[in-house]
Amino acid sequence: MTGPGRGRARPRGAERVAIDADGLTFAALVAGPSDGRPVLLLHGFPQSSATWQPTVEVLAAAGFRAVAPDQRGYCPSARPKEVAAYAVPELVSDVLAIADTMAMGAFDLVGHDW
Repeated sequence: MTGPGRGRARPRGAERVAIDADGLTFAALVAGPSDGRPVLLLHGFPQSSATWQPTVEVLAAAGFRAVAPDQRGYCPSARPKEVAAYAVPELVSDVLAIADTMAMGAFDLVGHDW
């Protein structure tokens, strides 16, 4: 695989982190160099960030900064009780807030499911 960071040391594995964004705390898998091109990976239903573990590792090894959060409703610290809190605008707001918190000025977005 080619991409940003060719020739850098090849990081492996992912770190589990907490990301405070949009008034919630999202658990996430993060790997890759902090200055790598950011890639935000969104899981589908009924999965979690664990779905992306192999992809996060491949992206990190290629020099990307991969971030795979457990989305709204999938971890106790990001689980509002109101049904309206799960509308598409709220989910989009989460993605943008996570990107802001992770200092992603621009990023590639990868989604799985709808």
